[in-house]
Amino acid sequence: MELEQEEIYKLSKLIKKLEKVKASATELVSLYIPDEYDINTVKNQLSQELSLSSNIKSKQTRKAVLNSIEKTIAELKKYNKTPKNGLIIFTGDIKQQQGKLDTEIYVLDNLHVPVSVRMYRTEPRFILEPLRDMVETKNVYALVSIDKNDAAIAVLKGSSTEIKAKLGSCIPGKFRAGGQSAARFSRVRDNLTAAWYEEVAFKMNEVLLPIKELKGIVIGGPAMAKDMLAKEEELSNKLREKVLATIDTGYAGEDGIKELLNKCEEVFEKENIFIEKKIIQEFFGKLAKDDKVTYGLKNVIEAIEMGAVEKIIIINELEEEIVEKLVNLCSNYKTEVVFVSSETEEGEQLKLMGGVGAFLRYNIGQV
Repeated sequence: MELEQEEIYKLSKLIKKLEKVKASATELVSLYIPDEYDINTVKNQLSQELSLSSNIKSKQTRKAVLNSIEKTIAELKKYNKTPKNGLIIFTGDIKQQQGKLDTEIYVLDNLHVPVSVRMYRTEPRFILEPLRDMVETKNVYALVSIDKNDAAIAVLKGSSTEIKAKLGSCIPGKFRAGGQSAARFSRVRDNLTAAWYEEVAFKMNEVLLPIKELKGIVIGGPAMAKDMLAKEEELSNKLREKVLATIDTGYAGEDGIKELLNKCEEVFEKENIFIEKKIIQEFFGKLAKDDKVTYGLKNVIEAIEMGAVEKIIIINELEEEIVEKLVNLCSNYKTEVVFVSSETEEGEQLKLMGGVGAFLRYNIGQV
């Protein structure tokens, strides 16, 4: 089972908040309890930790650690058994203000994916890696764009596309340099062309082989360039087996990646980036026809409060307070919430329009 978009958004915000916290001593509690693990065993362990921590020499550190553990134990006492899919608790002084102890606790007990690790740690930082693994998209794909002049390698993960490498060749044009015979010039050009495909293949091996989650590769380019790269002997067999498609594009390099991304929807139709592109395209299509949509924070809030909104789309870079207000409002009116990224052209356009749009149940006389 996958995390819902709203849950991913909330957990991502929590991760960003907690990763900024750094204590001067090992006082921040991170607790992960897997589904079906005996919660009473954890309670007993923390009670023992509480007793041991009373021996900490530093008064300030001892007070902070005891406070965090006591608060965590108090929270655990609310449960007779571990919740379905497990329990995660972070406890500690988030603000870390000198001379002022303000212990906060964050409890995650209604997760849609199971906690996979059993962990209790007190460290200067919260242990967030297991939570990140739960939130991050598992499917990773590579996009490679090439012609005889330029190449680029990008990684597609969720809604994010990141350029990992850009290369340029030194293959001369088809004109013949003065004083060179046609045959000699052709040989030089052929050798440089072969070396170019080898160079790009080596770079693909370097960049992509370490990515364990890599599910597939799409290669794009004009003419025969894409097919030549797919067949290049220096390309690792592991990568060659993951080539899902080769697609004709008019551009190469970084511009080719953008074009390739727009042309490989059928290959990645179930990936977040294309789901998001599709829903925003649907929104703009309706907007062009003035057909049951609205946008802008004020208009969208008014429409929700009228009960007229079926679904809203929110750019996930909006201010947290605004997002929380919209999410809470939508829950009161049974309105679906979809989060999208501004990394696509469509998402960037929505961002420029205020970052929020709504699909209406009926027209309400406004844009």
